[in-house]
Amino acid sequence: MGVRISVIIIAYNEEKYISNILKGLKAQTLQNFEVIVVDSNSNDQTEKVAKGFAANFAEFSYVKLNETMGPAHGRNQGAAAARYDRLLFFDADTTILPHFIATVTAEMEKRQLDLATCPIRILEGDFVSNLGAYFLNAFMYGLKPLYSAAYGACFISNKRTHELVGGFDETLGICEDCNYLKKARRKHGLKFGILSPYFFTSDRRAKSEGGLRFMTKYIRIHLYRMLTGKEVTKKEIVYSYGIYE
Repeated sequence: MGVRISVIIIAYNEEKYISNILKGLKAQTLQNFEVIVVDSNSNDQTEKVAKGFAANFAEFSYVKLNETMGPAHGRNQGAAAARYDRLLFFDADTTILPHFIATVTAEMEKRQLDLATCPIRILEGDFVSNLGAYFLNAFMYGLKPLYSAAYGACFISNKRTHELVGGFDETLGICEDCNYLKKARRKHGLKFGILSPYFFTSDRRAKSEGGLRFMTKYIRIHLYRMLTGKEVTKKEIVYSYGIYE
């Protein structure tokens, strides 16, 4: 079976989307993982939908939090519950193809990586949305030697790294995934890579905020982080976790 993985899925009011990632995990050609769903106190049918897949996995657990505290908190709670060293974080609206886990496992071991992410594509297949995704991928690849960028919706780490960086910073309003990666690379010299398989995500946030406005916001934030070396806290920005369609 080789290296085993703890797959951590964070969710808040995801009854419409969470079945996609769970179906994707059920279809994996390599079943070397446990599934941990961390529910940030959803008030819809997320729990019912997710638990409906429990019998499809040899190891499945559902962590229901008492309050909604955002993605960073959910990921940290999932890492605390994980049984295995390798941690694979997904958002609930992520979708993966059947060979994803097998490819990720093989590439992580071959390249001896501590952390990794994968390029993104948009689930709905809209041309404009995917054009934005290609831009984000190019940004991540192009600036990798100088700037730490990764997708929290598909983020691979391990327990040692997680402990060294202190987990995801729960005081940040955005880019807690990039901050995690920056600390791992700059403070601890850990090895990061971008793997070959794509993952798919919904463009609901971009549509909710407006595609151009959404893209412009993230460009401004990354430029601010690059030029100042500072992070954006929850006091400076409101992250609308789970309220979009």
